[in-house]
Amino acid sequence: MFDSSGIWSEFLRLAAGYLGTRVRCESEAERQYRVLDFWSSHRWFERFRERYAAEYEWFHQRMVADGLVERQKVVGTYYESSEGDDLVPAES
Repeated sequence: MFDSSGIWSEFLRLAAGYLGTRVRCESEAERQYRVLDFWSSHRWFERFRERYAAEYEWFHQRMVADGLVERQKVVGTYYESSEGDDLVPAES
């Protein structure tokens, strides 16, 4: 579901600036995974959030209903700065 060929990546590929997703297993016993999505800039990520807010909500509700996600938590937003980048602080 969350790997590079999964439906999450397919969904994110709708947006310009999406670079890819990496999934790491934090604990198999507790079924905890860390999903890392990569974007070319903060601006593209914010445009995605604005443009696809309704689709994201539907997708999230579907994952919960299907028992794939019990809960999720944003643990951080990190940016690699380069000259001229348009970084904006992430909302909490």
